[in-house]
Amino acid sequence: MQSIGFIINPLSGDGRGANIWKEIEAYLKQNQIPHVFKATTKAGEAAELAIAIIQEHRVDKLIVIGGDGTIHEAAQGLAHMQKAGIHSRLAVIPAGTGNDFAKAYGIPKDPLQALNIALKGTNSVQIDILRTTNGGIAVNSIGAGFDGMVAKLTNESTYKKFLNRLGLGKLSYFLTILRVFATYKPCTAWLEVDGKVHELPHMWLAAVANIPFYGGAIQICPSASPYDGILDIVVIQSKGRFRLLPILFTVYQGKHTRHPAVTFYKGTSVSLRTEIPLLIHADGEFAGATPLHIELAPAAITVIC
Repeated sequence: MQSIGFIINPLSGDGRGANIWKEIEAYLKQNQIPHVFKATTKAGEAAELAIAIIQEHRVDKLIVIGGDGTIHEAAQGLAHMQKAGIHSRLAVIPAGTGNDFAKAYGIPKDPLQALNIALKGTNSVQIDILRTTNGGIAVNSIGAGFDGMVAKLTNESTYKKFLNRLGLGKLSYFLTILRVFATYKPCTAWLEVDGKVHELPHMWLAAVANIPFYGGAIQICPSASPYDGILDIVVIQSKGRFRLLPILFTVYQGKHTRHPAVTFYKGTSVSLRTEIPLLIHADGEFAGATPLHIELAPAAITVIC
């Protein structure tokens, strides 16, 4: 059997990553499955570790034990190596708060069940990724405005860690949404999709989605697909905040799509300018501020699902 590589974030899910790795490692040793692994010690390290483990061991499968942030980083390393002509498949054992990526590709929460899928590797798909002009990528989504603020404050919050311990981590996003909703001020933005510019007064957020899921349970773009070679863009605009209250609750079921404040676009190239700088997130991780430019990279990496 070809060696398998693991990237582990022991701090993901408030320590759940470390506990899952103990279970996985015991199984691997008991079944004499050859493997190599590297564990992250700080934020942003998973990309470097992914590159190192692929370069050193030429692993066929890179299995990430962590949340969407760890997957986001590891995928950057994997995409970098694929541009260099070295190909590895990405597999996931979810250990985070939202686990949007795992949900999109049908990966179960049970660690040994997820490992079994990764080891068998019988169902692999090539997925699109989102590339930004600064060299970053995203596998789930990139958003600016309200959702950028929500992502930043949620990751900085103390209640996220507390709720993770209780198995209620997804609730942390909803609590932050309520916090930000009470004070957020929309602004005018200009969205360019495949060369056509749309002026967006009173814009709350603009998000480019590769999968339907967002923030753990939100279905921000229900029709988004990582296989179709198309970017799905959702924009929310409103002069008053109370008009948006129904969206706060219907978005979890993906039933916000007909709300008059919600508009969808599709394309392969997206740019966003705003009258004031807005925070950006990529796969739920803070990624700077607007302006923003995104290009679709079709069928860029391979995922075991």
